Amino acid sequence: MGPGEFSEEKLAKDLKLEAKALGIPSGAADDFAKAVIQATKKKLKSKKLITKKDLERIVAGELKKYNADLAYVYQIRDKII
Repeated sequence: MGPGEFSEEKLAKDLKLEAKALGIPSGAADDFAKAVIQATKKKLKSKKLITKKDLERIVAGELKKYNADLAYVYQIRDKII
């Protein structure tokens, strides 16, 4: 898998790690990750090319449906605060 390709496994791992940091139970984190990954895959089907920033925006938007705090942490995880 190339560096620019979407990885369900990496996304699930990242979401679960961020959820754990927020104290979200692992069962709920698994459910969030599965739902977000499925919705993200649907949205990516219509795209030929997507940037990392676009992917993060899509994932964060889907996460907001389940947990706003987790969506916020996901969006800022690579930024210095």
